[in-house]
Amino acid sequence: MRMCPEHGPPSEPEHKFCEVCGRNLMTGEAAPVEPVPTVWLSSRAGLACVGCGAAGTEMYCDNCGRRRSVGRDHAELDLTTVGAVTDRGRRRPRNEDAVVIGRYDGGLVSVVCDGVSTSTRSDAASHRAAEAGVAALLDALTSGADPADATVLGAHAAAKAARAAAGTDASDTPPSCTYVSGIVTADAVTVGWIGDSRAYWLGPEPDCLTVDDSIAGQLAAGRPAPATVEADPTSRALIRWLGADSDDAEPQVRSLRPSGEGRLLLCSDGLHHYLSEPAELAAAATGTPIEVARHLTAVALDGGGHDNIAVAVLSFPALGGSAP
Repeated sequence: MRMCPEHGPPSEPEHKFCEVCGRNLMTGEAAPVEPVPTVWLSSRAGLACVGCGAAGTEMYCDNCGRRRSVGRDHAELDLTTVGAVTDRGRRRPRNEDAVVIGRYDGGLVSVVCDGVSTSTRSDAASHRAAEAGVAALLDALTSGADPADATVLGAHAAAKAARAAAGTDASDTPPSCTYVSGIVTADAVTVGWIGDSRAYWLGPEPDCLTVDDSIAGQLAAGRPAPATVEADPTSRALIRWLGADSDDAEPQVRSLRPSGEGRLLLCSDGLHHYLSEPAELAAAATGTPIEVARHLTAVALDGGGHDNIAVAVLSFPALGGSAP
């Protein structure tokens, strides 16, 4: 009789696989183990208070009363084929940008969120949204979802997390952020966004893949500005974002199948305020993903660093796949 060495005979003699562990009872081979996705975050949970050094996880330090920053002033995340850097910049009191990178058996993912500085505790919104977004992306992708569908699910999860960051606070400016996600597989790149954080394709025919959800961005793309806002062609004011004061959680989604190797760049406006042309970004994308992210962050800092900076770089094709 066929028998699993760990769980004994099957419940039915004709069964060819163990009902418990999936072992092949004909050959004795164990069931393949699915790799666990790897995720790195820019949040600083559990780190010491930047004011007095006391440890804790509450929003305010029990020792000195200073509000804890959710994100690190500077963080570097490196998973070889995907790397990211975020920095406080030179003029902000804390880093309110968030970046999360992930790698799974089939591709790479990342989310960049830019905390809206005019809102309260925007760092809480950006980190919660980024972490929830990547978690939902990986859950959907490893369950077999199409990247475009996974992108929508990721944005929905991020929007829910950003709204939850407000807690019971009834402020007129609850925590809010922008959102951009990227998925790279062996043959395609898929991005989704809400706000003015951007995605760029850096490879053959470099291109900006996103259209800013601002008045200026919509007008520059030949789209009419919403009737509810004054159509100032120079205004960078957001018309879409994530937070308790926004009920728009539907991302714009774009996919492409590149003709050759390249990089997908996700970034907050702390970078594209200084360097926004796709060709110039592509020319700067030399070295490993983490080296590119470091270099672009340095460009923003050297340019003035007026805002927080978040940069994620994903290699295409993912995991050694071949481009079509």
